[in-house]
Amino acid sequence: MNPSRSILASFALLTSAFGAPDPGVLLAPGAEEAQWRPLIDALAAKGAVQAPFTERRFFPFRREPMVLKGVLRISPDRGLSLQYTDPEASVLIADPSGLFLRTSDGRTRELPSGSRETGAIASLLPIMRFDLAALYPRFAIRARRTGPDWVFEFTPHDSDVAGSLGTISVGGTGSDVRHLEFKRSSSQRIEIEVGETRTGVLFSPDEVKRFFH
Repeated sequence: MNPSRSILASFALLTSAFGAPDPGVLLAPGAEEAQWRPLIDALAAKGAVQAPFTERRFFPFRREPMVLKGVLRISPDRGLSLQYTDPEASVLIADPSGLFLRTSDGRTRELPSGSRETGAIASLLPIMRFDLAALYPRFAIRARRTGPDWVFEFTPHDSDVAGSLGTISVGGTGSDVRHLEFKRSSSQRIEIEVGETRTGVLFSPDEVKRFFH
């Protein structure tokens, strides 16, 4: 699947024939969730995954986005790891104990949870697990689909959190996640394009040491 096609398909889901946003289905335990359960279960059953990614950070004071590239790793036991390789080498780790930055010299420090960027990354861990029971108390979850393409939107219930973090969108094709977006406004957002994903990955002891906490 061409990632560019998936991004365009995900964008098409956001508008109706008249250009108005499609709100999708508001998920809740019961019938609304049941129709999405096969896809949710398939996404949750991925196990350990690894994929290249391109991240674009949009700011109101910059004409062009900041572009970063790297490798995404998710371990059900250890958490989420974003290995940035360009323009600078570093590793961002989100696990149940917090958010950590590991620099190219191997030093690790814990990051404060108050900033929008760290909040967005920390929110990725429970969302990428697609554990709806854990997500319902924190987010209003909407879902929409066109053929094999789908989008889930997560809006924090807490208005203060929503104002600082914005709406999180996860889009993909089939059972593959292809696009993530953290949108605070049209001029202030983070987009992550996910490349070809490997599932059922067995991380070596060296990889665990380098990329997880």
